[in-house]
Amino acid sequence: MLDVESIDYWIFDLDNTLYPAENNLFAQVDKRMGEFISRRLMLPLDAAKALQKKYFRQYGTTLRGLMTEHKVPPEDFLNYVHDIDFNVLQENHHLNEALRSLSGKKIIYTNASLDYALRVMDKIGIEGIFEEVFDIQSADFSPKPDPESYQKMVKVMGVEPKKAIMVEDIARNLIPASKMGMTTVWVPTGYEWSEDGHCSEHIDHTVPDLTEWLKSLVKD
Repeated sequence: MLDVESIDYWIFDLDNTLYPAENNLFAQVDKRMGEFISRRLMLPLDAAKALQKKYFRQYGTTLRGLMTEHKVPPEDFLNYVHDIDFNVLQENHHLNEALRSLSGKKIIYTNASLDYALRVMDKIGIEGIFEEVFDIQSADFSPKPDPESYQKMVKVMGVEPKKAIMVEDIARNLIPASKMGMTTVWVPTGYEWSEDGHCSEHIDHTVPDLTEWLKSLVKD
């Protein structure tokens, strides 16, 4: 069982972590990524989708690959791919109550933009729970799992890694956190990309149901 009293910083990924992957919000983003690449690089859609996945695995985000390989302005990409329908999201009252009951500083750490993160947080009812959002712009567009991004995050957010816990749905994104001394929590989604880089050495807790796990930590 996790010693909650030893945790001063709670760091949560956003997409498919603080709302169910079954909402398929990211499916909309994924579709628009392929469309953006197809239009920008003048590629057939199937070739664009293949390049999208290649860059995601190679660079951590598709955006980073496009910036590195094609000098794509990040704002162009983010504005296009985040123009989606957020109404598929719903508030999870039990999760929100559990989050509010956690002591310590609570941070969102996401590879998405701040505007996108705020819209998601508003829809799922957590806008007043988290003190800080460390987004892709804050990281100078260096995404998870680049260790440089984590170093910048802990410096900017004032986090002491050994007193921090990080919760993520993509296993590989927990490796740098673990190496820094953070306690790590993996929320598997059942999708193939969720298991990317899975290494038990760097995962302290595997939590299929984040809400129930958090409720178990904060119950009287």
